[in-house]
Amino acid sequence: MSPAATMSTDDARRAVLRAADDLFYAHGITGVVMSDIRDASGVSMRRLYAMYPSKRDLVTGWLTERHVTWMAWFTTSVDRHIAAGTDPVLAPFDAIGDWVTTPGFRGCAFINSLAEASEMADVHHTIITAHKRDLVEHLAELARRERPDAPAWLAPALAVIVDGAIVQCTIFASSDPLTAARCAVHQLLETIPT
Repeated sequence: MSPAATMSTDDARRAVLRAADDLFYAHGITGVVMSDIRDASGVSMRRLYAMYPSKRDLVTGWLTERHVTWMAWFTTSVDRHIAAGTDPVLAPFDAIGDWVTTPGFRGCAFINSLAEASEMADVHHTIITAHKRDLVEHLAELARRERPDAPAWLAPALAVIVDGAIVQCTIFASSDPLTAARCAVHQLLETIPT
């Protein structure tokens, strides 16, 4: 009996989602088939389909899990930069800076997924929208820490700048767009009272 056959359901689900995250992020949703997930996870096709009856179901599970893990990483990384003395509004740019320089960086998995329109269902769009709303809300919380009277447009504007910087870092394979974005936000903050 293979070790995968003796995995608990939770371990098998984690293995499948880990494989989906690695493969969907590296190759795109359309570039991955269920047998790729089987091979990378070590979970049999029968068990894989018992957990996720279709690729669409697996994409739903992956996007949901990616949201949870990415936001946990992001908030922890931002808090680490704030604890080191970085302005709370600039800390997200430093956190993203850590990410864009890691091997295998391919941009925002949620934006990349939206580009694969043929694979996207309404449920996927709903998850992606919720992810971006949570990002805006977190940025709003950061802005309120030292700027309680910050204008309502600040957090949505920061989210646009963050996403734009991530996209350009992906396109140019460089962190220069993020540096430019951080400088622009730093200048913007000079106009907003604390």
